[in-house]
Amino acid sequence: MRTLSVACIVLGLSGAAQAQERLKPDVGTGVWTSMGIKADAPGFLKDLLGKDAFKNMRTGAEIGYRTGDELADGGQLFVDLSARYKLSKLLSVGLEQRAAFRANTPNRYRTGVKVMLAHDIDRLELGYRFTYQHNYREWGEVRELLRNRFEVGYDIPKFQFDPEFSVELFTWAGYRGWDQIGTRYQLGTSWSPMKDHDIGVAVVHDREVGVAYPDHRWILSLSYSIDLR
Repeated sequence: MRTLSVACIVLGLSGAAQAQERLKPDVGTGVWTSMGIKADAPGFLKDLLGKDAFKNMRTGAEIGYRTGDELADGGQLFVDLSARYKLSKLLSVGLEQRAAFRANTPNRYRTGVKVMLAHDIDRLELGYRFTYQHNYREWGEVRELLRNRFEVGYDIPKFQFDPEFSVELFTWAGYRGWDQIGTRYQLGTSWSPMKDHDIGVAVVHDREVGVAYPDHRWILSLSYSIDLR
């Protein structure tokens, strides 16, 4: 009987250890690249409705490629079209449409409505962005997503590589209620080699939460943008 009890304890501890092992996050890597253009509202809209109606509007387009969970894995090519309207010095609203063409899974499309706040305190740059994102996916999948992004940057005197840090929380608004499903941390900087040209470099850490087998990813983000305004 004593031998049987010891055997049961050993098997129980072994099963608990295996369960804990399965709950460990799956850590992957990736690379994000993008190229964007910022511009004023299209000329035909200004001619149609008047220039004053669009003096605070900015439009943009972005194309990029993202690898899969591993560098050699298939990824996605995406195209973004966006518009942003500045309501005041602190407050802006925006609209974004994305199409993502994937190598190993079905293509995905989404629409996002954004509210953005920005305020500078001396050399400290503070920002907040709320996004309501609708994903065109099947019922039961993550269709309605609420994203809250908090940003902070610091303007270092006589230094071109100012640090920028952000935390973004992803909340799924679905049939189960509101569930936080992910957190994204980003630390990087941007550099302007010439006027109206920006190069961004950042390290991104994506973490799934609220699931039995979470994915954690470390991502190198590289971006280039040109401002035509």
